Amino acid sequence: MVMSKKVLVITYYWPPSAGGGVQRWLKFVKYLPDYGWEPVVFTPEDPDFGIQDESLELDVPHTTEVIRFPIWEPTQKLKSAKTKQGVVASDQQLTTLGKLMIWLRGNLIVPDPKRFWVKPSVGFLQSYIEQNQIDAVVTTGPPHSLHLIGLELKKKTGIKWIADFRDPWSDWDILDELKTSAVVKKLHRRLERQVMRMADRVLACTPAMADLFRAKNNQYRVEMITNGVDGRDFLNYQSDASSSGKFIISHMGLLNDMRNPRELWVALTQLCAEEQGFAEDLQIFLSGMISDGVLQQLESSSELSKCLCYEEYLSHDQVVEQYERSGLLLLLMNQSDNADLLIPGKLFEYLYAERDVLAFGTEQSDVHQILTDSGLEGVVNYSNQEQIKTRVKTAYQRCKSGRLHVPVSNKTQWERRNLTQGLASILDQITD
Repeated sequence: MVMSKKVLVITYYWPPSAGGGVQRWLKFVKYLPDYGWEPVVFTPEDPDFGIQDESLELDVPHTTEVIRFPIWEPTQKLKSAKTKQGVVASDQQLTTLGKLMIWLRGNLIVPDPKRFWVKPSVGFLQSYIEQNQIDAVVTTGPPHSLHLIGLELKKKTGIKWIADFRDPWSDWDILDELKTSAVVKKLHRRLERQVMRMADRVLACTPAMADLFRAKNNQYRVEMITNGVDGRDFLNYQSDASSSGKFIISHMGLLNDMRNPRELWVALTQLCAEEQGFAEDLQIFLSGMISDGVLQQLESSSELSKCLCYEEYLSHDQVVEQYERSGLLLLLMNQSDNADLLIPGKLFEYLYAERDVLAFGTEQSDVHQILTDSGLEGVVNYSNQEQIKTRVKTAYQRCKSGRLHVPVSNKTQWERRNLTQGLASILDQITD
């Protein structure tokens, strides 16, 4: 019998944490044992992650060791400056103190407030690695402080190490939102270079991000594995479910000012006036953290306020149920210069759900390529009201005919289990 190798996965987000940040490594850990790797998870004890989904604990294999290590993080005041009861304050509504707290977050603690977890974690894990025959370490960011743990462990033990990037580091558009200064951005770039030079593999989650990392230095050992979808989460899902009669447009997740589809709301208002029955059939379903500016725009419209349904949070199981009843799913990229580096994780679930998708972004993005390769319509520009309106009308007419199902080609390529095989192959390469 071949003995399993051990990989230590260092992640900030872990069940009962909810949201997009937890899914990637939760699913990798779930399926790695199928390919000869025994994962050990190292994660904070009582972290400050806000939303929780206890049901995600069911995805953690009962044989997986999870080490919860104390953390101190000065983030509560920084977070409360911008968030209250699921509503994110618009930039125009921030108080002077709120703006100061955001500036401090972007300029005082580099790379992020989890920096204070690095030194104690390295002290603990150096002994743990030596005593427990760990073959490889994976760090996943953001928060990118976790890569500094991997960097120090690499220096002290020589352990094989993969640095996984779910978002960019020095090119992350969040740095601009945090008003990060040029001097501090230079420090981010220096830390990023140290990590990428020392890591045995740099793992990106989008083709564009992998290309960016290779362009920075062709000596970096860059691999790419996208996010995906776990088919087991859809066991009770009916892709061919009939329309209930309501035309439901759904978005679950963060909807801040950078993602506000203003022209969509205008187009919907016009369709309420122009299309017979549209106003009565329309439901706009939003769940997650929503910008106060978005809510105000919707609630100030006499037509759209009647159609709005808002839930602060849904469990992942409830999200899948919402896919089934939806006639149109919204995919909202940040309106920023480097948004094309990212692929929202929900895209892969949308493809598996086989529902119409209205994606906002640019035709140069990986998102556009994946949609069109899957047989769906590509992205629309945030400012193209006529195209937005046409796409909504097409989805509405399909819904009125009783059909919600939109066939998608090659969706099994995004299965989490298949993607985990690629990760196991990389781990085998660096440890053999």
